[in-house]
Amino acid sequence: MYHPLLVMPIWLAYIVGMKKIIALLLCFLPVVITAEVYRWVDENGNTVFSDQPVENAEPVDLPEASTYSPVDLPDIDPDSDETDSDLTEEEATAVPDYEIGVVSPQDDETMRINNGNLTVNIEIRPALSSDRQDKIQLNLDGRPHGEPLPQLSFSLENLDRGTHTLSASVINQNGEVIAESPQIKFHLQRNSILLNPNTRNVPAP
Repeated sequence: MYHPLLVMPIWLAYIVGMKKIIALLLCFLPVVITAEVYRWVDENGNTVFSDQPVENAEPVDLPEASTYSPVDLPDIDPDSDETDSDLTEEEATAVPDYEIGVVSPQDDETMRINNGNLTVNIEIRPALSSDRQDKIQLNLDGRPHGEPLPQLSFSLENLDRGTHTLSASVINQNGEVIAESPQIKFHLQRNSILLNPNTRNVPAP
């Protein structure tokens, strides 16, 4: 139900075809809406509301009119076929720009390990992608050593004394090399069995 103070001037504006008058009235719309409202009880006990005060009428406190502020929306290219789900899938399958290296042992390091057991530690950035199922292949003396694994630490057992080379590669789920570390070398020293017979492995009784 339109307010009578608003309907009458708009109707007159339509009659005379004066659009500027309508625009001017809309500018004053908040003022009209917030006009005084009065309340009283008639002779039949009914509560009556009106904008015209009568005897024994009391003004009604009305809540302030709510306002709407439009939200800035992002620009969307209607010709683009990309969606959020497409971008997420593309990001999930993108090959990370891996940087990988052998941090232990260090390049050209000499170690004395009589049993020949050595732990190799790898550093990689960014971290291996579990979504892509990437793994690390350790290479000893130019050949793959063991199976590719999603880990940064590898154990070598009973290595021969002498100079060895190490490198590590990142392998994707198709077995393809997508990143490779620089090759390092290390020198392993062990006691000779000929010089020290006590280092010979003695079978358990």
